[in-house]
Amino acid sequence: MFFPDSIKPMVNDQPFCPPIRNRLLASLQPQELQRLWGLLEPLHLEIRTPIYLAGEPIECVYFPLNCVVSAMTVMENGSAIEVATIGNEGLAGLTSFFGGEISPYAAMVQLPGDALRMQTSQLREFAAEHPSLRKALIHYNTAFATQVAYAVACNGLHTIEKRCCRWLLMTRDRIGADLLPLTHEFLAIMLGVRRASVTEVLQPLQAGGMIRCGRGAIEIVDRTGLEAIACECYRSVKKAFAYLMG
Repeated sequence: MFFPDSIKPMVNDQPFCPPIRNRLLASLQPQELQRLWGLLEPLHLEIRTPIYLAGEPIECVYFPLNCVVSAMTVMENGSAIEVATIGNEGLAGLTSFFGGEISPYAAMVQLPGDALRMQTSQLREFAAEHPSLRKALIHYNTAFATQVAYAVACNGLHTIEKRCCRWLLMTRDRIGADLLPLTHEFLAIMLGVRRASVTEVLQPLQAGGMIRCGRGAIEIVDRTGLEAIACECYRSVKKAFAYLMG
C-alpha cells in the first residue's frame, strides 16, 4: 500500500517504509531504503505508454513493481525490435546514473502495472551519498549489458520459436505470474517479426500444452517445456542476473 507523504505512518518516530516489490530497491540497506522512500512517487503505467524516446532527455527513472518496460531500437522507417526488458529486477533510465543525459533507446510499457518514479537528479545525488544503492546500480548495469549482448546475438542467430520462448520466460520472471496480458500483434513488435510468424510459432506450443492463448493474453502452462525449447540466451542472462543481483 502507498501512502501520501502527509499521512505516511510513523514507526519509532521514523517514516514507515513498506516492503518493496522491486528487487533492486529491496537489496538496499534498510536505513538507505527508508531515506529513499520519500523521493519515490508511485504510479500506474498503462500498456504502450512511452517512457522515453531515443535521443530525448531522461528526466525521471522508473522502478517497475509488477509492470514490464521494453527497451527498443527504432529505425528511421518506424520498424523496431526489442533489445532488453526491464521489470522488477531493475530500473528504466539506468544510463542517467552513469552521466548519460539522453536515452540511447526508446522505452515503452510492455505489460501494464505499478512502478515507482524519482527524479534523475535525485537518483544521482542519493547514489553518491549511499554506497549500497551505488553498488546495486553498478551490478545492475553489468547484468543489463549482458542481456542486451545476448539479445543482439539471439535476434541474429536463433529461430523465432526459440526467441519467442525466451521472451515469454523472461517476461514471466519479471512479473512473477504465468498469465501475460499481451496480444500476438504486440509480441510480433517485440520480436521484430510479422504477426503471422508469431501465430505460426504459438500454435504448436499451445498444441503441445506449453501455453494457452486467449483473447489478449498468453498463459504459460508448462514452464519446463518452454525452457527446453528456449535458446541458451535465456539461461545465460538469468545466470548473470542471479550472480550479480542475488
